[in-house]
Amino acid sequence: MFYYNKIKKMKKTKIIFLILFLGFFYPFHSFSEIIKQKKTTEENPHLNVFLDYSSSIDSSIEKETYRGTNFCESNLKLDVMGKVNDKISYHFAKQLLKEKEDDEWGFLKSEENSKSIIDLAYLKYKWNDKLYFLFGKQPFAFGSMEFNPACGEHIYRYPYVQKSNKESSIGFSFIFIPKKDHELQFQVVNGMNKKEDNVNREINHPIGYSLNWNWNLNNDDDDQIMKNRWSYSIFQENEKRRFWKLLALGSQINCNPVSIEANYIFSDEDLEKNGDLTKILRILNRNYYYYPSVTYGTYSVKLKYNFIPKWNLIAKGAYEIGTSKKGGFNDILEENKLFKKAYVYYGGIEFSPIIKNEDLSFYLAYQNQRINYNLDKIKKENRNDHLIILGLSYRIKII
Repeated sequence: MFYYNKIKKMKKTKIIFLILFLGFFYPFHSFSEIIKQKKTTEENPHLNVFLDYSSSIDSSIEKETYRGTNFCESNLKLDVMGKVNDKISYHFAKQLLKEKEDDEWGFLKSEENSKSIIDLAYLKYKWNDKLYFLFGKQPFAFGSMEFNPACGEHIYRYPYVQKSNKESSIGFSFIFIPKKDHELQFQVVNGMNKKEDNVNREINHPIGYSLNWNWNLNNDDDDQIMKNRWSYSIFQENEKRRFWKLLALGSQINCNPVSIEANYIFSDEDLEKNGDLTKILRILNRNYYYYPSVTYGTYSVKLKYNFIPKWNLIAKGAYEIGTSKKGGFNDILEENKLFKKAYVYYGGIEFSPIIKNEDLSFYLAYQNQRINYNLDKIKKENRNDHLIILGLSYRIKII
């Protein structure tokens, strides 16, 4: 019986490895064939199905403790897009891997709280060449390159910019194109509800508004020399007279073989969004059910250098300051008091084996994150973390 069970386990192991082998190498074959045949969305504008995938080997040191080396899957997303007719197009997306996060109490959120039916599901209606409408579940119209949904370099994004709710929201948008390379978008969507039973919900269905201006500067060959994504947003919270206001400015300058990207994000939060300070205060006092009022200012600069074909060097730095707007909670917080400074440094090398196409890339990156709290009672939460990542990401066209 023992020998039979052992043989059975060996067969299961071989089957699992066979599935992993086929699943890992078949996409590369499909991707190569797609590139050779030069298929684009123009060949079949009515239906296009893509699969985005990222995986890596991570080695980290957190709070001076070595956390080991792990194999991670950071992204697996299914994208379906196309046109119904000349007037209507659609976009559906589903993230198949959900990121695990801690709640404001320091516990891991249950999977039930993070599940959604679909991440993107909207229709785009073309009124004329200058005016478009978006209806459905859509990405937030935030500015800066940090929020750019078209940016595939997620590994170099500053982690605290995304805030607590990374999911898209339901609403509508007006997109106006006054002239070439200029786009204005006005968005109205559901706000970001805090799903806690002990929160006093004075407003059950808060609404958020965003005004976004995207514009490019091109040269005579129609190559983009400069890209700009600017926005201002205001979101009603669950409580009356409580708002989240976000100013996000981002610009990118392309001077081959070098590109430079700069971002400034100012977040004015009557109820803290990412929950970092909230978590610390609740650990100090389990009876603290409130959210502190804070502001965060974030600056980042990224340099990308294509030193030889297929190879890129990437360096990035981010700096963030946190200030409390109001005092309270055992005199830990004071009004207009600086409580946090954070520094993040990135460095890496990227290899894209297919020239003029970045849908397949391998990367090796190092990240150092330093967080310093200025308040004596929470200085023990200071961090100096290190992370080394060796990974790959690719986007394949299935249909």
